[in-house]
Amino acid sequence: MSDATLGTKAVATRPAATALVGLSAAGRALPVAILAALPGLVFTAGFDHLAYGLGPLAGIVLAGLLIAPHIARVGAASIPEALLTSFGKAAAVAGGIVLVLVALPLLTAELATIGIVAEASLGLPYLPAIVVAAVLSIAASVLLSNRAFAWLAAVAFVMFLAGLLLPLVLLASKSHGLVLPHLAYGDALSAVDRLEQELIENGLVEFETFAVHVTPFLRLSRLDTFALVVSLALGVAVLPQLASALASNGRRAATVRLAGAWSALFVMLVLVTVPALAAYAKLEIYGAMAANTPLATLPVWLEAPLGAGLAHIHGTSIAMLDHVAKAVSAGQIDPAAIADSLAAHALAMEQRWLALDEQVRSAIIEAARALGAGASSADLWQAYVGQVLPAAAAAAGNNTATLTQAALVLEPLGLLIALPALSGAPAWILLGFLLPALVIAAALARSLIAVALSGRTREPVSEGRPLRAYALTLIIPLAAAGFAALRPDELVSITVSALSLGAAGLFPVLALGLAWKRATAAGAIAAILLGGGVTLYYDFGIEVFPAAFYRTWAPLSNAGEFAIEEFETLTTEARDAESEEARASAEAALETLARGTPSSGGLANWFGIDSASGAVFGVPAGFAALVLVSLVTRRRSDQP
Repeated sequence: MSDATLGTKAVATRPAATALVGLSAAGRALPVAILAALPGLVFTAGFDHLAYGLGPLAGIVLAGLLIAPHIARVGAASIPEALLTSFGKAAAVAGGIVLVLVALPLLTAELATIGIVAEASLGLPYLPAIVVAAVLSIAASVLLSNRAFAWLAAVAFVMFLAGLLLPLVLLASKSHGLVLPHLAYGDALSAVDRLEQELIENGLVEFETFAVHVTPFLRLSRLDTFALVVSLALGVAVLPQLASALASNGRRAATVRLAGAWSALFVMLVLVTVPALAAYAKLEIYGAMAANTPLATLPVWLEAPLGAGLAHIHGTSIAMLDHVAKAVSAGQIDPAAIADSLAAHALAMEQRWLALDEQVRSAIIEAARALGAGASSADLWQAYVGQVLPAAAAAAGNNTATLTQAALVLEPLGLLIALPALSGAPAWILLGFLLPALVIAAALARSLIAVALSGRTREPVSEGRPLRAYALTLIIPLAAAGFAALRPDELVSITVSALSLGAAGLFPVLALGLAWKRATAAGAIAAILLGGGVTLYYDFGIEVFPAAFYRTWAPLSNAGEFAIEEFETLTTEARDAESEEARASAEAALETLARGTPSSGGLANWFGIDSASGAVFGVPAGFAALVLVSLVTRRRSDQP
């Protein structure tokens, strides 16, 4: 067996080696930005957000059944090489552009995840952490052989699974004694249901953000769920690092599919662990709420997510207090100046600051003055609990000043950060999530090499490699680090949008184009451009100019009567405003209404589909373009 690759004909005949290929593929298949947030997503919305796990699992199955066998059959080692071999350079370039556009946001989300986890678990500053992660990912992509990288990916996946299993076992033992958590999961769900009913009866929930754990289609409609699962499944199926890993198991479709089956099995181990972990975590957290825990004696497991800005109580956090203290020490005592300082750290923090009651902001500023810059974590905790929370509770009407579901917002990654203290696991367990995220980042960087070389080599290091291979491998990860430095707060949405674009641009040509003998180069290019273009337009249209998008496509929107009336009222106010300030305020309200918020959908959509799930429109467009253009153009072999 060659040391340069994990997959050869000899390997294909050995079941253990094929299983290792599947394990390695699992380690580089799924973005950690979604996997690390998955327990928190399920915690927040119950069964609805299991769609974030079902989609990737289906994608691995599709990659093993359809995509990787087609790539292996044409003798290619990567997606760009398969496009080059089957449809020529123009199609390979078009596919390469899509892969770059997919890799950039995925890398951004992975690096931001690394920065957040490193800051919370190791105390490393966020910016240096993402720079180091970007450098390491570049080094791994260039220096490691395929064989070494395959082993690294396998180890990373095992570490990730262990990082989920240990807190799960400890949480289950706290509530049910020494049990197998996956088998006792049903009892945990019953206990969660009882706690939810108790919280509802005592008025401790906010129905706008509350979802009954076992009731589906409360936060996501059936159509939303379908669109999300499809977008994730088709996007994961065409991930370049996954396709290459599976295709390395030989040219026979049966052996490639066997490796895909192993990969799906390993990923399933993660996905059956996540719902149980979310349920047992909810038992602990809702139990504290049902016990009327005073805000003055917050559980210690909230300290880490509050300090990372991944949990908020009545809109405040320790991270906000810390940054306000630094701003006040620098002489910024005006709330507007403090808002600008917070915006430089994270736009989401600025928005929360501006949404706070004036009395709450004053309390935070007073506490910040007493603390000064460089306050210890213990001093921050005491000031937050003793000064900030009483003011925040009073402003929110929380007269009992207790921890409630309405008061606490726990972001998806916040649950991950809280797991060590919540379960009693050692804090270093979070380190098990850093290597998998780094492997995914390095795998994406390695896929850029194939794009730059147009698939002409299988090895990450080769003599005479064109300068563009090095340039692309450096530029994209560094650009991603630059975007990650802005601390984007919607990492899951960024990841879904990127996978959606990959699905729309590549799935039709890889699933049908490589298998259909009548497919032409012109058809492949049309499929890539139209599929990707439709999805890009849908996503950017809703996120960047939502009001204009709604006006253009109003008949296709699922907007209700009252929302439409409000939109028309705001349009009139913006048109007839007597001052620039009034016009700007009305136009901003229009954009927000059209775009929607995390808790309510906007008017700008087609049939109510979320902007990130635009692949459900792009993929059919790509299939149609591939078929129609191929039928009216000649194949390369038919041309004179």
